[in-house]
Amino acid sequence: MPEEKEDKGFKVIDRRGQEPTPPPPAPQTPEVPPAGASEGNPPSPPPIGNRESPATEGKLPGGAGGPSAVGGPRFLDLVQSLQMGAMVGLGLLQGPDGKRPPVDLPAAKDAIDLLGILQEKTKGNLTKEEEEVLREGLYHLRMGYMAMINAPPGGRIQGGEQR
Repeated sequence: MPEEKEDKGFKVIDRRGQEPTPPPPAPQTPEVPPAGASEGNPPSPPPIGNRESPATEGKLPGGAGGPSAVGGPRFLDLVQSLQMGAMVGLGLLQGPDGKRPPVDLPAAKDAIDLLGILQEKTKGNLTKEEEEVLREGLYHLRMGYMAMINAPPGGRIQGGEQR
């Protein structure tokens, strides 16, 4: 009968009667290590946005916010993500099925406002490329938003006539 149990992929070893082995030491640190890793544990990554000094923020080598250790996200990736969200909210992008999503003006306004906050809070700390992408993108998104707000209800203007 014991042989049948061994065929199921595991083996039971009876260690009763042998010298006891000391149990492994209980961990003295919590399961989630603090930011400063203890000996034997790998260090946890620094929080996002934690830079050495504000003077170097956004001006790291490699341009456009500087690459992280393994080609991670850059400042422009954040800006472009928010711009895409605003464009989706304005109904300017097509989905993979070829259809445009419904217009969501409050979501578009939120994304545009976030970009405005980023522009204000990062003033003087961006590369020329980052500054230009942010400024130009905000301008076009704001114009698109105003066009949607001022559009006549129930349709678009075609050939100068309202529908």
